[in-house]
Amino acid sequence: MKKLVFAIVLGVGLLSANAQTDVVGEKYIYEFRDGTTIIGTFVKDADGNIYINDLEGKETYLPRVMVAQIHAVTDDNIKNGEYWFPNLHDSRYFFSPSAFGLEQGEGYFGHSYWVMWQAQYGITDKLSIGGGTTVIGIPSTLNAKYSFNIKGDINAAAGWFWVGDLFYGSDIGSLLNMPYAVITKGSKENNITLGAAYNFGGLDDDNDEIDAKERLVLNAGGTFRIGRRFSFVFEAWLLDPMMMSHNSPDLQIMGGPGIRYYRKINKVTARNGAGAKTFDFQLMHFPGMGDDGGATFIPMFGASQKF
Repeated sequence: MKKLVFAIVLGVGLLSANAQTDVVGEKYIYEFRDGTTIIGTFVKDADGNIYINDLEGKETYLPRVMVAQIHAVTDDNIKNGEYWFPNLHDSRYFFSPSAFGLEQGEGYFGHSYWVMWQAQYGITDKLSIGGGTTVIGIPSTLNAKYSFNIKGDINAAAGWFWVGDLFYGSDIGSLLNMPYAVITKGSKENNITLGAAYNFGGLDDDNDEIDAKERLVLNAGGTFRIGRRFSFVFEAWLLDPMMMSHNSPDLQIMGGPGIRYYRKINKVTARNGAGAKTFDFQLMHFPGMGDDGGATFIPMFGASQKF
């Protein structure tokens, strides 16, 4: 039974990998089950093998069963003769969303300091859902996002994000309960996102309802590929001081810059080929957490893995 399941999964993966990647004379990147890659020009597919001309012009063959994924060569994924795999985590920055969505059946789970855990899953190519919680079960999060293309390299998404007490019935209720919308300009490798949300949840310092004009949240984010395994990532939120339990009359900025490291995992799945894992390091700016009530930067660490 296990062998049958493996054969079905592998077969689906191979069918997906070979879709529209068999044009004679076109150059492709062939990614093996162990994570290694070979670049070559497609010649033919016969007798269980893929025949190619390698970069030296010599004809060779690749056992089809060993190929996990096939990618068409572009100016973006080949640099100095080396394969640059695509952005392995384009649907969000550190915490804030981009307008790119997960594909149907694609998902990931991740954590911050092994304390806050969350997972996301693509219901369709446009709709994804997710949730998370800490190791003690509070606070918890729920979210949904619908993504779509507007035109060219301009994409948009709308969704809902909730943070609060999901299990214990404590007084914190809903800390955040907000619909949001974001627009992303650029490719999945290099982009910038602007967004806005309206928070229906939360209380001020006196446990009173927050005024409507103080519930608007603005955010921005961006990612820029700086190497085969690294991207520069930043995000920021512009918050009303009442939402941060502050008495300061000035607007507060939360967020900061960081680095994302990509790692390929030697694992075969129908959706994810050789696999993907990311590690994040961010200098997070938190208003009001300094000794004098001012802002301070706190290093944040997280990791995510696709499934």
